[in-house]
Amino acid sequence: MDPTTHNLKSFAETIGLSPSTVSRVLNGHGDRYRISKKTQERVIKAAEQSGIVVNQVARGLRLQTTFTLGLVIPDISNPFFASLARQVERSARERGYSVILADSQESTEVEVDSLRLMQSRRVDGLVIAPVGQRYTHLEALSKSGLPMVLVDRVFDQIHAPSVCSANRQGAIDAVTELASQGHKRIACIQGLPESSANSERVAGYLDGLKQAGLEQPSEYVAGDDYLSDSGKEAITKLMSLKEPPTAVLALGNMLALGAMHALREKGLRVPNDLSIITFDDQPWSDLIDPPLTTIAQDNEELGDTAVELLFKEMENTAETPEHRTLPTSLIRRGSVSRI
Repeated sequence: MDPTTHNLKSFAETIGLSPSTVSRVLNGHGDRYRISKKTQERVIKAAEQSGIVVNQVARGLRLQTTFTLGLVIPDISNPFFASLARQVERSARERGYSVILADSQESTEVEVDSLRLMQSRRVDGLVIAPVGQRYTHLEALSKSGLPMVLVDRVFDQIHAPSVCSANRQGAIDAVTELASQGHKRIACIQGLPESSANSERVAGYLDGLKQAGLEQPSEYVAGDDYLSDSGKEAITKLMSLKEPPTAVLALGNMLALGAMHALREKGLRVPNDLSIITFDDQPWSDLIDPPLTTIAQDNEELGDTAVELLFKEMENTAETPEHRTLPTSLIRRGSVSRI
């Protein structure tokens, strides 16, 4: 039965209610017009049995769901997180869900506020890429019973499913590649200290140096967040050292762009004066001059896996929180030269 005026009137008469009441319920406006929950559920159940199309909000009243997911990411301007968000939205839509997006702006305080907003919107589940320096608010959230999954930056202390990339191995692969090209002075431009992804990548950087039999001066690790300005400041500091590096591993694509910008301003060229490998492959990585050698993460698989794990939590099919680590891959291009 189509929800035309005639059919709506006939349907309303069948269940003993006015057409206006039925229309308001089917369009999800029952609460606004103070229609009782009992009456709303009665209308929705009868409508579904009759084949009438029911507004998603109204249907949610009966099923106790809003058909929405919350997604909180640290920086929407970062192409990595923009790509991740796109895939989460696509995977959710395939399952009949909408996504409410919040950008925490690499601020734990904004992240906390964003999560409160998501709860007030009664989202059915949360995909969270945390800022990554504090986790007590996430711990409390996981104990509240609201299904959630952590992606990219994770905390072992949180009793919730998670998915991330093999950050440590990716960094080892990058340093091994640089060492194989004869580089002995290899520096690291890090992202946000103490965040899990950064810590794992720095550990991999140190492991790679050790495996190659290379020393690591303490001043060869620079940077304090994932923004491009941090990359500019870090490379300026590194290149002013008495023995500047011949190669750099940047732990994020925005850091690499900032570093390359600063080098260009100083009249230095990549890879002639400095070789660079960066985490996060992007569509533009092979379009810039020179094309960037990268440690690629599978953004689509990260997004798909996050949504998959979240729905397992929402459907109570996961016995224990599942933690997945996805492999990275080295993509060789023109930003690394041989010594």
